[in-house]
Amino acid sequence: MVTHPSSTARTPVRPGESVAKRLLVVGTVLLVGMIQTTQASQSEGGARAAADTTAPIVRTVDIQGNRQFSAGTLKENIRTRPNRRVLGIPGLTWWRWVHQLGSADWMWERLGTALRSGGEPPAYIDSTTVGGDAERLELFYRQRGFQDAAVSYRVEPREEDNRVRVVFEIEPGSATYLRRVQYAGLDSLRTGQKQRLVQGTVFEAGSVSLKDTLSVRVQEQRYREPMLLEERRRILTFLQNEGYAAVSRDSVRAVVYRVAPDSFDVTLRVQTGPRYRFGDVRFEVTGPEDAPPRSDTVDLTADTTGGEAPRVVSRIVDERHLDPTIVRRSLRFTPGAYYDQSAVQATKRRLDGTGVFAFTNLSPQYDDAVLNDTTGTPYLPLQINAQTRQRHRLQAETFALQRESVGASEAGVRLNEFGVGLSGTYENVNAFGGGETFRLRTSASVATGLDSLLISSNQFEGSASLVLPYLIRPFQSLDRAFDLSNARTRISLTGLTALRSDLGLRIRSRLNARLRLEMDHTPTQSSLVDVMDLSLSNPDTLDQFSKKFLRRVFGRGGENVQDPVQRQQILEDYTQPQVNTALRYTFRDATAGPMRRRSGHIYEVSGEVGNTLPLLVDRFVSTPGSLDYSLPSLFGGAGGLTGRLLYRPYLRTSVDLRRYVPLGAGTTLGLKFFGGWAHPTAGPTVVPFDRRFFSGGANSVRGWRLRELGPGEGLPADTTAAVPESPSNILGGDVKLESSIELRTTLLQSVLAARWIGATFLDVGNVWFGPRNRGFGRVDEDRDDTNVRRDGRDGRFDGPEALLDVGVGSGAGLRLEWPYLIVRLDLAYRLHDPSPRNDDVFGENFSGPLLHFGIGHSF
Repeated sequence: MVTHPSSTARTPVRPGESVAKRLLVVGTVLLVGMIQTTQASQSEGGARAAADTTAPIVRTVDIQGNRQFSAGTLKENIRTRPNRRVLGIPGLTWWRWVHQLGSADWMWERLGTALRSGGEPPAYIDSTTVGGDAERLELFYRQRGFQDAAVSYRVEPREEDNRVRVVFEIEPGSATYLRRVQYAGLDSLRTGQKQRLVQGTVFEAGSVSLKDTLSVRVQEQRYREPMLLEERRRILTFLQNEGYAAVSRDSVRAVVYRVAPDSFDVTLRVQTGPRYRFGDVRFEVTGPEDAPPRSDTVDLTADTTGGEAPRVVSRIVDERHLDPTIVRRSLRFTPGAYYDQSAVQATKRRLDGTGVFAFTNLSPQYDDAVLNDTTGTPYLPLQINAQTRQRHRLQAETFALQRESVGASEAGVRLNEFGVGLSGTYENVNAFGGGETFRLRTSASVATGLDSLLISSNQFEGSASLVLPYLIRPFQSLDRAFDLSNARTRISLTGLTALRSDLGLRIRSRLNARLRLEMDHTPTQSSLVDVMDLSLSNPDTLDQFSKKFLRRVFGRGGENVQDPVQRQQILEDYTQPQVNTALRYTFRDATAGPMRRRSGHIYEVSGEVGNTLPLLVDRFVSTPGSLDYSLPSLFGGAGGLTGRLLYRPYLRTSVDLRRYVPLGAGTTLGLKFFGGWAHPTAGPTVVPFDRRFFSGGANSVRGWRLRELGPGEGLPADTTAAVPESPSNILGGDVKLESSIELRTTLLQSVLAARWIGATFLDVGNVWFGPRNRGFGRVDEDRDDTNVRRDGRDGRFDGPEALLDVGVGSGAGLRLEWPYLIVRLDLAYRLHDPSPRNDDVFGENFSGPLLHFGIGHSF
């Protein structure tokens, strides 16, 4: 792509000096290697391993004389590397030690093979590789404007062992700069097209000339060949999106001229070829069924400014159910308009997004291009080939589960459950012919606690969903208005019934219906709009509910929760049928991998308005002219309940920020921040139970069990009573702040076909009551019960001072990473517990470690 017509464009490096230095270094390496050949084995870390000492081992690789680029950037071009170190600490070559342990004579063969595969062999020096590294560094400098750069190296042995230090000496010379860039061969472009072309240039343009030959005067920018390659890609993309479909890599060549000792001129010679319009679209589909072929012409609006309107024709073979109009919704261009490669790529994304096709391919048919007699513009047909998937799929699976939940153990209201389950899924791809996917799933599970062989809970759940590969009316205009790359409508209905024997509680029914719009702006950015999220819950208490649950929470004499508002809230949460509706918007920007998350970020912001619809029904239909914040219940009154559905209007917003920074081969630093706020907006002073925030657990502050942390200092009892033994937070909070930092390092590359990753982490966070919540307090018996005395432990968020109540947890963990599964084990300690059990960091009652098990990374 880049040519230099003048012999002065590349200045040779001083070969005599470079060769002499290399010969000297090679001799040094051989001499050191012969001295070390008599050493047969070595001991490291208490394990003996046979060591091949025919060559020295690389201890460090250093670069000297570099002032232009970062050491990390240069080392990407160097293949001579020392053994990896844990966190970069000298001497901690863990992986080499593992490999040598596996090579020991006394090691069991299978275990030794596993250790060697998971470890790293000693980094023996290779003079050929070192010489190649010097040449690659030299080329790197020359491609970035240092035409006179010279790179040499030396190897420095250590007297006490067979380790060597490799040093690369760089003499960059003077930098060469760009003066002017010309674009030749673009006479067919209009003035507006030329302006758009140069506006997006990668060069630092000082002035632009549109006369005769398009040119850009560059402002003090160093010459770099990668920049020319980037400019070529940009020009090709621009031309393809402007109708010049036939341009390719060979259509753009860069000619570099040295016009002064320190400056270049560049001419980019472009061959655009003809400008095309979209011609006929040929949609050919094959399927897995035995069906006769059928052909059709799809009715579609076309651009006729260029003459006769192109057509969209379909031919479907061995597929009975597919509606050919699916291509009409997927096309991101208008036949007859000028060719646009970005629109072709968007069309492919739409077709793939339907889930109907196992394979799609879109290709222009240059041999079939037809010249229009009226305008002289060739019409370029587009061939779309696709293959459909099997329409019906039935799948059954068994699964194991582990969860922490609110329970009735003697130590408090928490329970660690293990169980098994069975599920079945039926999926109908292309249910109605337009790419719709219908899915029906049922599952049943039973679980028990570790301290009992009896079943503590059982659960049955069923769900049905319909995914449409387009937006339904009246939201279809959003697709064009925001130029979405993809759009879906998801309709789902979920029902659940469960029995919690340990609580004496039966969830007779919990129904959820949701209508969601999923809109992709770019491959990494998307918007989710829950137009309607409706849920109904109907708990029912069994005979032992008061003894098993309420007495644990309130205390035998009610001393744990004396505040009547909080007592009523707990009763409503666990005994009263409720309804909840929400209108929710979520924006998501994700560049990190969905599973391994080794680099990139995941940013998510959400906001919702809850129970506006029940409020309107209550105000104008159920009880006109008044509000009692309840609706007639579909379940009826049972167990002495009111027979009404409670609702609580609220606002809720949250921010979830996660970033993953690679620190080297196999090491990643993960950062997380979460902030949430929920606020009641009408008569009730609390938000619905399932819209509150909780803290603690395997994916939260790991020094605490699930929902065990907070609110605030977590004191639901009278301040004069004995401090409870870490009860779970069954009330939740209106404000949540959490932050985590986790360092993940690969320990073993491949043992049991898995990558073994060690992690250390620090979690900080808590939840608090909001300003409208009365918080914890004690009734003053000398005054009216509505007056609650504040004692500084009310669990409310009262500004920056509340941050002193955060819990701090830390620990270490292990992750076993297979291609499609990550198993996680974390051992966490509490460094600071804000509850009254600890009055200082590492107090007398400092809690022991907690072991968390999970699937996938914690964040």
